Amino acid sequence: MGKFIADPGRVRRGGEMMADLPDRANKIRDDFVSDMQTYRPWAGYNDDFALEVRPKYDENNNACIEFLDSVGLVFSSLRQAVLNNAREIEGVQSYAKDEIAKQQSRLEGPDGDSTGGGRH
Repeated sequence: MGKFIADPGRVRRGGEMMADLPDRANKIRDDFVSDMQTYRPWAGYNDDFALEVRPKYDENNNACIEFLDSVGLVFSSLRQAVLNNAREIEGVQSYAKDEIAKQQSRLEGPDGDSTGGGRH
């Protein structure tokens, strides 16, 4: 098996680079809603054609809006997950460094020489 080395700084920067993704998804949604309103009158309002196509038109548009809302939430959640991973990696690294330092201090005497406590 290979070895995994995490770079929490790079992970954190990746999360920070995702900051504007939810806003971009919201902008796409807003543009879609605006465009949707532009095309809405084309089917008419109360003639046979309008009564036939408008329900499906509205259903499709609402599905698109729900999808775009979900994309914004996913991007926001993904960013939080990446930033949380960076914090977890930093915590594990800090804990490991502390434990290594404790063990090292047990193995070395006050002047830095080995006291024989397991070193050969």
